[in-house]
Amino acid sequence: MDQMIENQNQRKSTRYIRRDIVASLIKQNIFGFKTKINCKLKDVSSTGVQIATPHKLKVNSVIILVLNFDDEEEFQIKAQVVSQKELHSYISIHKFPTIESLKNQESSLSTLHLYESANKRILAKFRKLTNDSVKVLTYSPLNKRHPYNLVFTLENGETLKTDAKIVHYQQIVNHSYGIKFEKSNDDLGESLLETQTALVFK
Repeated sequence: MDQMIENQNQRKSTRYIRRDIVASLIKQNIFGFKTKINCKLKDVSSTGVQIATPHKLKVNSVIILVLNFDDEEEFQIKAQVVSQKELHSYISIHKFPTIESLKNQESSLSTLHLYESANKRILAKFRKLTNDSVKVLTYSPLNKRHPYNLVFTLENGETLKTDAKIVHYQQIVNHSYGIKFEKSNDDLGESLLETQTALVFK
């Protein structure tokens, strides 16, 4: 009996990372008007979720969380915002001398690193790579006036290095929220367990 209770508690506390579930919030103001807010689901359990959105929410505010599964199953759950954290990311476009071997290489690019100096490397994600520019996402700020070195590593092991300058820079602020359900939702827990296709937990 004790083992059964322990297993149930463990399942309730298991947080799943699910990219296939679409999440949104319904917020109601003092006049009764409802606003739907799209958000990114970071993790989910039968007792709450972690989400990210550009919209600001007040801690302790009551919302309705909407979760849509691929099979069109939908859950609308009354919940409360219990924690908040700001997330900063940075989009930059880097221009560099033309590298002919980069043509049509976006699909085979393994990693991209930014070097501010010989010893300071900044992990980056790439977007829209061409043979003379790349859009970069980082989670630490960059100096727009500072020249950077780009190091591309292709899947075939080839490494390409080049100097680059920033021609566009944008800071993006998101908010991460901890959302706690009014009560544990066992039906959601069952659906999460039944539809989980990969062993990705948090």
